[in-house]
Amino acid sequence: MKFTVFCHLLAAGAALAVPIVERDNSIQISDFWARASAGSSATMHFVATDLNYPDDTPTDCNLIWSYGSSPKESARCDNSQYYIRFPDGAVDFNWFTLELLRVSGPIAENGHVLLSSGTQWSCVDNPESGVHLSCSYDGVLSMPV
Repeated sequence: MKFTVFCHLLAAGAALAVPIVERDNSIQISDFWARASAGSSATMHFVATDLNYPDDTPTDCNLIWSYGSSPKESARCDNSQYYIRFPDGAVDFNWFTLELLRVSGPIAENGHVLLSSGTQWSCVDNPESGVHLSCSYDGVLSMPV
């Protein structure tokens, strides 16, 4: 009986000695804006900061594609560690879902967030000559992962 109790205490102590990896449950997105030109060109920019990967971030994320169609599925942020995707298809800057998927690393991450005009994500029609639509995020967006 004493041996069994000793074994349970030893196993419990060993379990407590295993280091626990702290994980942040969001990617912070800042300097987030998008524009559609009158000639159907779309551009998007944001900076992704991931506390789970401080050596890889912050990183710039930039896209250029034809507005009204889907950007390339292989689009990545500048550090090549995050795929940039739009799971609902072609992007309408007034309403779309942005997804970031971590390419490699010990902590798997897949986050997405819905952006709609009229919230902190605001869009302006024809803000200047040659620009059909201009949108930006007011503040830092926290994308759950």
